[in-house]
Amino acid sequence: MKQSLKKEDLTRLFVGIAVGITAGIGLGWLFLTGKGAQYRSQISRRFQEGLSDKAAEVIDKKTIIPKKAAKLATDAVIKD
Repeated sequence: MKQSLKKEDLTRLFVGIAVGITAGIGLGWLFLTGKGAQYRSQISRRFQEGLSDKAAEVIDKKTIIPKKAAKLATDAVIKD
């Protein structure tokens, strides 16, 4: 009788299950706890700041608008 799963396949399976469980616990913590809501807010704010900075850089490189002015404009557009 031929064995269908090799040791490497089982290792990948267990690693995949462990990663899935860890991701599920992390997402559960982010969405189901008060501390997680605060952390989500921080993540969102940092993402928006990074997006605004990157957009200002692109505008500065592709146009004659200085980065400071572009940053003010992108902050106004991205702001909630």
